[in-house]
Amino acid sequence: MWRHALVVGVFYLATIRAGQGWGDDFAQYIQHARNIATGVPYAQTGYIYNPHNPALGPRAYPPGFPVLLAPVVRLFGLDFRAMKVLIVLCFVGVLLLVPQVFGRDLPRPYVAALVLLFGLNPFMWEFKDQVLSDVPFLLFTLLAIYGFQRQSAALAGFATYAAIATRVLGIVLVPCFVAHDLMQRRRVGPATAVACGIALALAAGQYLLGVRDGSYVNTLVLSAATAGRNVVGYLRALSDIWDDGYTATVRKVVFLLTIGFTTYGYTRSVRSGLTVIEIFPALYVVPIILWPAYQGTRLLIPLIPFYLYYCLQGLRGLEQRVAARSRTLQLACIAIVLLVYAARYTTLRFGPMTEGVATAESEALFRFVKTSTAAGDVFIFSKPRALALFTGRRAAAPSIEAEPCELWRFMRQIGATYVVTGPAAVHDDATVGSLDQFVARFPQSLQLVMRNDEIAAYRVVGDPCRGSGLGLVA
Repeated sequence: MWRHALVVGVFYLATIRAGQGWGDDFAQYIQHARNIATGVPYAQTGYIYNPHNPALGPRAYPPGFPVLLAPVVRLFGLDFRAMKVLIVLCFVGVLLLVPQVFGRDLPRPYVAALVLLFGLNPFMWEFKDQVLSDVPFLLFTLLAIYGFQRQSAALAGFATYAAIATRVLGIVLVPCFVAHDLMQRRRVGPATAVACGIALALAAGQYLLGVRDGSYVNTLVLSAATAGRNVVGYLRALSDIWDDGYTATVRKVVFLLTIGFTTYGYTRSVRSGLTVIEIFPALYVVPIILWPAYQGTRLLIPLIPFYLYYCLQGLRGLEQRVAARSRTLQLACIAIVLLVYAARYTTLRFGPMTEGVATAESEALFRFVKTSTAAGDVFIFSKPRALALFTGRRAAAPSIEAEPCELWRFMRQIGATYVVTGPAAVHDDATVGSLDQFVARFPQSLQLVMRNDEIAAYRVVGDPCRGSGLGLVA
């Protein structure tokens, strides 16, 4: 199976795209990595956390992914191609683990299909160009499960800690392992106890000795309405892996077919006996549904190989029921997947990214900030972490759905001296539109100092809300 992973890896490496999108989670990871590489305090990123907009991101991210990035940043600086090579290598590691984790009761052709289904999926191909923690998190998660399956307490424990250190949600591996033992043996086995002990001890050490940040939980407001919206939203997001790039009908139909196979396959597996493979996705999905900050398909990446695995299990079960027509069913499924994947690839760009931090407009902003503003200036911008990374200035995001004077008060608290609007290419960020409206409302207090087709910068020259409490002064 390693040949399939190698082919996917070569394809990914050969098609790495230049540039980086505007979603600026990447910038905070890179800044943390640069701090590790240069000995600067870990949390000193230039990003000013706005408690009125906690969903943008916490004050500091867990150190797992930055630790992986640090050697790359140390050797190559802000070279996105080098960072994306690291992401691709992590993904190849995932594909090498897939047969080990999921090959317990699938014939070799099905395991090969699972590797190729996941590895060549257009969504995953497109995602490889994002310098984010999702793929490394999946790598550590599968490595932890692999270690647990092999009764290697040390491997399972250290890999579980690595998953937690990369994304806090990795903590679900601990109850996953414990639940497996309780269901199988009605007691926690020695290997499981050691593995969980290692993971929790290392996580506790990281918490006690590292940066302790509670801003992650600022968005946590449990409600039935949130759970209901997330169930619908994440089902829609999961269907995106079947997007053919032309019509939503194909995506919906293929998703309904595959989710039917997946449900059937999961049910059959549960009846055969619960293992860690059945327990992990059930536990992982709970906090995702309850968490108010909707993250789209990227938060589901750790579930995709499980989803495809049970889809193949369901297909295999159906073939056993209709043995006489199993070959026809196989060919039909292969044809559908090939058509969907091929159609989607015809709509994807293989050249440099046309929006993001590497465009001429973005570089003009960064150049203006570095050459025309003071080192102590503070910015309000919808992408504050990217601005901080590329300019060395401190920056914060605007408040979401706040009364305008609340934003003025926050700006006064942090000493904001500039407001940057845009980028126009980002349409799904509420802060972009809210800042445009904010600037239009206070033309006497914000002086235009730089503009291009995507972005505009304004110097703060007044405070219309000073001394007025939270009431808006016209």
